[in-house]
Amino acid sequence: MDPFINRPKHNLAAWQLKANRRPFVVGNAPYTSPPPNHVVVQVIDVAINPIDWILQEDDIFGLKYPAILGSDIAGEIVEVGEGVQDLHAGQRVIAHCNGTSKNNHTHGAFQRFTIVPSHAVAELPYSINTSRAVVLPLGISTAAAGLFQRDYLHLPLPTENPEVSDRTVIVWGGSSSVGSCAIQLARASGLRVIATASPRNFEYCCKLGASECFDYHDSDVEDQIVTALKGKTVAGAYHAVGADGAVQSCARIVERTKGKAVVVTVRGVPEKGIPASVRVKAISSSAIFTNEVGEYIWRKFLPTALANGTIVPAPEPMVVGEELRSVQLGLDKQKAGVSAAKIVVTNIS
Repeated sequence: MDPFINRPKHNLAAWQLKANRRPFVVGNAPYTSPPPNHVVVQVIDVAINPIDWILQEDDIFGLKYPAILGSDIAGEIVEVGEGVQDLHAGQRVIAHCNGTSKNNHTHGAFQRFTIVPSHAVAELPYSINTSRAVVLPLGISTAAAGLFQRDYLHLPLPTENPEVSDRTVIVWGGSSSVGSCAIQLARASGLRVIATASPRNFEYCCKLGASECFDYHDSDVEDQIVTALKGKTVAGAYHAVGADGAVQSCARIVERTKGKAVVVTVRGVPEKGIPASVRVKAISSSAIFTNEVGEYIWRKFLPTALANGTIVPAPEPMVVGEELRSVQLGLDKQKAGVSAAKIVVTNIS
């Protein structure tokens, strides 16, 4: 076991000192031992999501300040809390941090040592580098929230050898971080997947498991997808990313096809343009940890799926810097836009 585990731990964080202020300020942070059913992870890599720069610019959650943002980490467990039986210090892991949903800076990602609920942690095989694996956490949870929860698409939970279904899921924005995870998880549920993306990302989406891809720029893309789905049963549509009007496009498609007229979206539900027969639901990634989906995905499915290649880290990491001082650069790069890639900052500890 690494002797570092028994040393005093000096924590640093990239602090959001006040609402609507940039840049982050790197400074000391307390080291806090884990409460029951939690672990402390020494962070090696973090990944950046759109919600990170959105929260820096707009206090949509009413956070307590100073705050520590961030959701995606890869690192090593250094301490486990009471009641944690299946994890131990020294394990390499990825984890979904929930500092913003808990409004507690000790749970934020952008620091050297962070507290994570044990049900939001997955062991990482040594065959996968931490800077690759760190692209997954929020994408996995967000995809799972829309695909598997009872009031959403409610697909069968994924397995290594799923029973093949005759149903099809539409993933709008398949090359995005969430879309990449949604394609893989839906395939691991046994469903067929069709996706939208830019043509340059068609091959990428197909490698992840999409059967067909369509260019969302095409003016007749809705007609193309409806034609491709003729005679097939639709399990619903997952809106992973897309400009204004994309949710409405998904809704019009499922209205015109056979099957479940449900659209789940990472954005809010539009006030206009949704057919009366279609139900649209907004996704909250943290909701999976209030029911059976979160623990199943993170503790039962994902560790094995990573080890055997059922789930691969996607999209590709785009490393923009090292250490906490580079996290602000990561937010700025993410805001500027990336395609089939996810911003990563390495060597946090």
